[in-house]
Amino acid sequence: MPTSTGGGKRVGVAFLGCGYAADFYGPTLPNYPEINLIGAYDPEGDRAKSFVAEYGGRLFGSMEEVLADPEVQIVVNLTPTARHYTVNRAALSAGKHVYCEKPMTTNMAEARELAALAAERGLLMCSAPATVFSRSAQTLIRAVHDGAVGTPRLAYASLDMGPLAFMAYRDWRSKRGVPWPYREEVANGCVLEHAGYLLTWLTAMFGPVVRMSGQTVTPFADQWEGVVADVAPETSFGALRFADGTVCRLTIGWAAPADKSLLVVGDQGVLSVDDVWQASSPVTLRRRVRTTGRDTGYLAEPEQLPFVLPPLAHGYDDEAHDLTVGAGVADLARAVLTGDQPLLGAEFSLHILDVSLRFATAATADEHIDVPAPSATRLWGDRYRQPAELSALA
Repeated sequence: MPTSTGGGKRVGVAFLGCGYAADFYGPTLPNYPEINLIGAYDPEGDRAKSFVAEYGGRLFGSMEEVLADPEVQIVVNLTPTARHYTVNRAALSAGKHVYCEKPMTTNMAEARELAALAAERGLLMCSAPATVFSRSAQTLIRAVHDGAVGTPRLAYASLDMGPLAFMAYRDWRSKRGVPWPYREEVANGCVLEHAGYLLTWLTAMFGPVVRMSGQTVTPFADQWEGVVADVAPETSFGALRFADGTVCRLTIGWAAPADKSLLVVGDQGVLSVDDVWQASSPVTLRRRVRTTGRDTGYLAEPEQLPFVLPPLAHGYDDEAHDLTVGAGVADLARAVLTGDQPLLGAEFSLHILDVSLRFATAATADEHIDVPAPSATRLWGDRYRQPAELSALA
């Protein structure tokens, strides 16, 4: 992770959008001396008022006022996803660097247009998520790059959030009492909303994705009546091959019980993290040891690796969301001060969005499989479906 530039220099930052996600950013901003919070704007004025009252800065009267303010160098776009493209474009056109909540847009044509505009105007554009800056992520990435498990060959990564359809999501509120935007989230789908959390870790360890296949499913589509008209896929399964040759089995969803684990299998051992949603989830190493005879236990006892980063002084009281979101804004601010490229810059963010979009719409080619007769085994019982019934489901 980049270190502070020193010298006391600060970058002016303003927030556009002060909804549910803003309470993940606000409490963490004091961790980053490079950030000077100028203020915030939200069309729902009460949200902006409560944000600046809680976290500082001044209340802006309009987006145009934010974009015209010479003190504002970085715009943090936390508006609804449907407005990301429009707001990002307006901010870049006004000469502001942009940090956008994920996803940057919902299609690659718009994202590439924004990246080109930023490059043309000499501006920087980054996109969340920033969990790759967490203590767990940085410790795991360092261990992989340092050869703790030799050459990585496989990864098993899951970000199953639990079955959202059966949760009390209508009651969820942020610290300031802002409701979770469940209609927007369900319409976008868990895959588009959450794939980046793991993809940033994986690509930081293994390089860009070079091949992929997958399948999306919506097992609880019948549970969303009255919430949204079109339900996005609730879960995606996939296989990703990275530039260094590592292959990953990846699942993202909110249908199965919670599983937020990540496993890296190398030729000299295994690294694991139980919960990638927590910034300080322990990183465990099990080294390869010699075996004899028919012994299949080739791994030594687990050892917890020391974190490569200290804990942050400022967080927020929400055990479900320890995600170091402010670190991405700080990374961009440091790049503005130093003239370097941010780690989550436009090219990297475009790749993460590209893979996320592919993953959210993944569909393997259908292949015909000869179906055995019902008498083949009694285990199938009344779950057996005749070929005609299968065709009707296609």
